[in-house]
Amino acid sequence: SGMGYTALGPSRDRPCGQPGTMGYCGGVPVEDMQALAITSLTAADVAKQYEHIRELGKGTYGKVDLVAHRTQGTKMALKFVTKNKTKLKSFLREYSLTGSLSCSPFIIKVLDVLFETEDSYVFGQEYAPAGDLFDIIPPQVGLPEEMVKRCMQQLGLALDFMHSKNLVHRDVKPENVLLFDRECRRIKLADFGMTRRVGCRVKRVSGTIPYTAPEVCRASRAEGFLVTTSLDVWAFGVLVFCMLTGNFPWEAALQADAFYEEFRRWQKAGCPVGTYPSQWRRFTDDALRMFQRLLAAEPEKRCGVKDVFCFVKYELVSELRRRASCRAKRGERSSSGVCTGSCTSSSSSTTTRSSHRHPEPSTPPGTSCLRPAPLKRSVLSDPLSPREESGQHQSPGRDKNKSQMVMATAIEICV
Repeated sequence: SGMGYTALGPSRDRPCGQPGTMGYCGGVPVEDMQALAITSLTAADVAKQYEHIRELGKGTYGKVDLVAHRTQGTKMALKFVTKNKTKLKSFLREYSLTGSLSCSPFIIKVLDVLFETEDSYVFGQEYAPAGDLFDIIPPQVGLPEEMVKRCMQQLGLALDFMHSKNLVHRDVKPENVLLFDRECRRIKLADFGMTRRVGCRVKRVSGTIPYTAPEVCRASRAEGFLVTTSLDVWAFGVLVFCMLTGNFPWEAALQADAFYEEFRRWQKAGCPVGTYPSQWRRFTDDALRMFQRLLAAEPEKRCGVKDVFCFVKYELVSELRRRASCRAKRGERSSSGVCTGSCTSSSSSTTTRSSHRHPEPSTPPGTSCLRPAPLKRSVLSDPLSPREESGQHQSPGRDKNKSQMVMATAIEICV
């Protein structure tokens, strides 16, 4: 252990534990963990310096607490990472990376608060009072288009800044987007525990989530895969879909997934007009062009994240969204989640602009009356620093038991 919280930045003479913004940019190399010094505090020391207000989130990686510095009154989020789940090197890498990116107004700031307790490594970051993006997306409804566009612009700038430094986030999802207001006028990208440099080879992580690019889904455990910025571009495209619809486009980008296979076949056929995949017909032709570029199956054909900015001026959703894609009553659903009654598309409501109405597609094999997957919190674990829940905040209105939430239907989550 060193003698101070950190040897970085102008605040090294600040008394131990007093927060300051670690706003250095490009000074100390990101990988230079030697520049960091970490001190040990007992639980009593922590309680003496910080007033515990409430827990913001919890998972197998550890927890995040909202605290106030007792002498300064500054509120901050203290991130506790359990030592037996994460190596010190991984923890310091995350802290150092976040600090090196903190000069972007669209990336969460870390504070000059860095210490270890008996069972945890801890660092402080700025507190986002409005929770995370997942909290505010109504399942199977989505957010108003103007809010989505604000998010697209700010997240696009955050990712473009990272990519300009040859860094790839690798875990872009709504749980890792923190809000400073509920209208998304100020949002920030967070959680850099899986961030790596472009070109490095990483192991295949356990499991897949809807944001995982197809080339990663297909990668073998033994070989792993090379980190490229196109991984973030894919996840960003899925995130935009989720914000606009309140659904996942698919559960996994694998041929075994009927919704993904339907989209892939449509794309492979050259995205013909009039045969839109079942979940995509609500979008305008401009939006579909954007998704084709963000979600190109071949990584080298994906656009850069900056390319979305030219689509923000267009209308993206062509029709009013309904609460659910299958309008059958609950009694008409089988326990498998497949409608046994007649299904009506969520996009079959009246159009806001008739010129954008898309023809009804033919129902693809395997998707007959399947309900789209409603949004739920997604878990992706890094082999070096496994974590089950990486969001800063826990939604107060949602069941903290993740397994129960996964089993709930979209309607149950809505009410």
